[in-house]
Amino acid sequence: MASAWDPGRVRRQVDRLRDLPALPGIVERIVAVLEQPEGDLAEAAALVETDQVLTAQVLRIANSAFYGLSGRIGSVRHALTVLGTTVSRSLVYATAVLDLRIGLSGFWEHAVGTAVMAGALARHLGLDKPEEVSGAGLLHDLGKVVLFRQAPEAFAAVLADARAHGRTFRESERALLGTDHAQIASWLMTRWRFPLRLSEPVVQHHEPGHAKAVPVETAVVHAANTLVRAYGYGCGGDARIPPVAPAAWALLGLGRADLHAVFDAFERDLAVAHVAIAPEH
Repeated sequence: MASAWDPGRVRRQVDRLRDLPALPGIVERIVAVLEQPEGDLAEAAALVETDQVLTAQVLRIANSAFYGLSGRIGSVRHALTVLGTTVSRSLVYATAVLDLRIGLSGFWEHAVGTAVMAGALARHLGLDKPEEVSGAGLLHDLGKVVLFRQAPEAFAAVLADARAHGRTFRESERALLGTDHAQIASWLMTRWRFPLRLSEPVVQHHEPGHAKAVPVETAVVHAANTLVRAYGYGCGGDARIPPVAPAAWALLGLGRADLHAVFDAFERDLAVAHVAIAPEH
């Protein structure tokens, strides 16, 4: 019997991902304003407000537990003012690709859980701009979203292979496609000019030792992914719990008491974060 899928066709689908669509026009205009040395937040807010979906997403995320501002932000301008130009730019980038609803049960929950865990870790460690680390956590599996939307046959083949052979999703990607979701995310994030503070933790979340610009933040997202898997919240596409790289764990310097505090914060923040940015169906 012939195979249910054609490896050559699937690989051609994946190759075409290098030609991902450009950043949506409205987002590109907003980012251009925020990238100016003296970014005009009022002008950026006015542009955001021309798009109802983008407005709703910005307010939903600004009011989530990721940013520690839950329930206090009533306008886009207020959100951008409180968060500042750098964080606002990352937020607008994130909202452009935030629809994480894909054909994988538990995927959205895993993304939210990783974001909340990354934020809890970043705040516990006293990192600068923990909200950006949370944003990277939310988007850490962005490449899977791109694969699902742009090459659904390839996504289905990887998912089936991982389940049939007990492999990680990434192992199956590499075996079948010759690439993985981290590399796919890098294609999109490079094309869309994501800030390095956001892109490096996403692209290197499986190999934190390769991070050069923000190694600690990358180690946080890497560890958060594993801790949320171990907690049992959501699904990343396989049943395996990936190990935390020893060098990344040593870089974070967390002990048992630290982990208890982080998990307490994670559990407090999880419910409000999930409700605040739950995707609308």
